[in-house]
Amino acid sequence: MLILVHSPKGGSGSSFLAASLAATLARRGQQVAAIDFTFQDTLKLYLGLLPTQPVIEMSARVGEAMVVAGVEIMSGHIFSREQAFIDGIRAGDSPLLDKERIIFADIGSEDRELRGFLLDHAALHICPILPRSASLATLSKVQPGTPTVALEKTVFVLNQLDDRRQLSRHTHNFIRELVGDKLLGTVRYDEAINDTLAMFQPLEKFAPSSALIPDLERLTDALQLRLGLGGSVHGGGDVQKATAQ
Repeated sequence: MLILVHSPKGGSGSSFLAASLAATLARRGQQVAAIDFTFQDTLKLYLGLLPTQPVIEMSARVGEAMVVAGVEIMSGHIFSREQAFIDGIRAGDSPLLDKERIIFADIGSEDRELRGFLLDHAALHICPILPRSASLATLSKVQPGTPTVALEKTVFVLNQLDDRRQLSRHTHNFIRELVGDKLLGTVRYDEAINDTLAMFQPLEKFAPSSALIPDLERLTDALQLRLGLGGSVHGGGDVQKATAQ
């Protein structure tokens, strides 16, 4: 099951969300892989790896990759530029199309061609947005020519929400009214994420009391429900609350 994580605005937290959702699902017993299609190669940092730590290329089959926090992680930026990658997708013979696993594809904001090519083969597209004017201005770029509410496979995550700021609160209300149940969830702003990156440790280990952790649990609940994976809602809350947070 392929899940794309892509935003038309860089710096919206795509790599953070791809890594965090993958790790949370892995802890819940799901078979999960994450493939970093970005040139920056930063997804691995959110799993506690060093910047110099090499990650196996996607040309290897899923199952031969490095496993971190229960997540099989690979780099796909170079391979995605090769004809063999395109041919494999079209022929239905690609690690990305492995139905036995949940596969997160972290795609750079500038790589719209790759996002468009993979969208037909994906179960879901997660689009992170920030409560900032520059990020909101790119909503029309998610899929040009298609209204936001008409995007069939796309759901949104409002990232770095800070209720102390007026624009952030207004953005939350605006997005909920605009996209309705396409708002998968919200994740609060917490400086702890920068501290964990500096220490090269996973968030749950370095900052176990971070407000991000319950937010990510609720977001994963909503994702599981959206994908029909079943399972109880984290913490015993009801389904509507989990999907509307």
